[in-house]
Amino acid sequence: MDILRFYLNGTLREIDFSKKDSPSLSCSVLHYLRGYEKMTGTKEVCGRGDCGACTVIVAHKDPASGKESRISVDSCLMPLPRLHGKHLLTIEAPGEILDTEPVRDAFLEQRASQCGVCSPGMVLSTYIHLKNGLPLNREEIQRSLSGNLCRCTGYQAIVDAALSLDKNPRARGTSEKPLDFLPTDDHMITFRKDGVVYVRPRNMEEFHRVRKAYPRAVVASGFTGSAMNCAGSVIDVSSVREMLEVRHTPSCISIGASCNFETVKKELGGIFPYMNPYLDAFGSLQVRNQASVGGNIAEGSPVGDTMPLCLVHDAVCIVSGPRRVRRIEAARFTTGYRETALKPSEILMAVEFPLPDRKTLYFAHKQSRRRNMDISSVSFAAAVTLEGKKCAAIRLAYGGMAATPARALQTERFLKGKVFSEGNCRKATAFLEKDFTPLSDIRGSAAYRMDVAKNMLVFLYESYNGNHD
Repeated sequence: MDILRFYLNGTLREIDFSKKDSPSLSCSVLHYLRGYEKMTGTKEVCGRGDCGACTVIVAHKDPASGKESRISVDSCLMPLPRLHGKHLLTIEAPGEILDTEPVRDAFLEQRASQCGVCSPGMVLSTYIHLKNGLPLNREEIQRSLSGNLCRCTGYQAIVDAALSLDKNPRARGTSEKPLDFLPTDDHMITFRKDGVVYVRPRNMEEFHRVRKAYPRAVVASGFTGSAMNCAGSVIDVSSVREMLEVRHTPSCISIGASCNFETVKKELGGIFPYMNPYLDAFGSLQVRNQASVGGNIAEGSPVGDTMPLCLVHDAVCIVSGPRRVRRIEAARFTTGYRETALKPSEILMAVEFPLPDRKTLYFAHKQSRRRNMDISSVSFAAAVTLEGKKCAAIRLAYGGMAATPARALQTERFLKGKVFSEGNCRKATAFLEKDFTPLSDIRGSAAYRMDVAKNMLVFLYESYNGNHD
């Protein structure tokens, strides 16, 4: 059995889970900090990754480049064992390794803090924006702060504080010392406590071996979905080499299932620019740094934001079993409500997207009650291939309209071969009622969902015609 080793604000921590007074394997980083370390600078509010009050910085050594990489995460979503071999940096960290003083001073000067509950998370989100060299303009700052809620100060002063740091080179962490990292483990990490195991395989061979040994263990990578707060045994696939690979070929791009959504955005956004605003709305930066594309697909959720993209691109799911790898078309992968074509011994290893056709117009939009930090009421993706002014081919995929994400086949048939116009798109909305019978739930009534779906189809044409503001 292994011992958990990581650095907390530059000081080595070692946790032996076999000891009675040690945290549970399901203990979150947030609860460890506040309950065991008595470090209360990291605030607890929602406990579900919705507010950003618990934001911390996690640093690791990039396996490809060997360079230090820092990201912001919601500590309420991260299980403590995920820290093995990494650095955990909180608002209390010394300035020599986490220099937040310029940001904190700017917040004071701009009066960007009142009750202070959100301030540590706001400061760290601003810090990591600067540290990672992102553009310092209002739009980019708002994007980086989208996962941090403020209930009293108002965002104007907070954004102004960030913008005031434009000419302060120290604000980008230039005075910090480089971090030292623990040696890379030469074996699969296993933690045990009270009959529960936490295993982190390094490759597919190790995964299938531990999957056979622990068939009831939850398989997870990002821990932002159904595995959130899992109290049982876990197989953490976030370090499986084959599931982190990104491969480019002349005909397609393959994204490993354990890649987080920031990686997905980086790799797919350059090829499919229309995906960037859609993926920004997937969740906050903290969530996108943790959530895996494979988890979003393999959960089989009817409101999963990735599957509509897969459907319009005719993507292929690459599935690994103990004896062979097989390919499943995205259209056949989700078989029912939270059900997939995966066999019990299989795992989604990668998703393969064909490269775009230059003649094809792509579009995607997500509708939710909260723009950046909410589960979709309806999600939509489209691909329209035009010959002249007519639709030579069209794919329309919706999430949130049925038990599974699905294409609007009757609507597609109506539009195919017709002139791509606002009038025809409006006529086509009537066919959506034949394609879908949505249900009512907490995120929207059936009537609301149908209205949104129809408006999205018109929005598709307006985005093409340039009439939408």
